[in-house]
Amino acid sequence: MLILCALSYILKMASRKRKTPSTPTQVKFDRSRFTSQEAWERYTDVIVPRKLLPERNVVVYTTEFDEFLDELARRH
Repeated sequence: MLILCALSYILKMASRKRKTPSTPTQVKFDRSRFTSQEAWERYTDVIVPRKLLPERNVVVYTTEFDEFLDELARRH
C-alpha cells in the first residue's frame, strides 16, 4: 500500500512540471541555437554587427612547420 501511495505521489508530481506557454510573440528566436530571448538579443546586438577579420593565407615551408606549431601552441 505504501509503495502504491509513493508511486501515485511521484506520478502526480511529474505531471506538475512547469510548462512554459509558447505564443508566436514570445518565440522570435531560434530555439535550436539560443536558450533564451536575451541570448538571441545579445547575439543580434553585439556579435552580428562586429566585422570579423577574413582568414589569412599563410604559407608555411616544411622547414618552418615545427616552429609555427610551437608558436600556435604557445599562444593558445
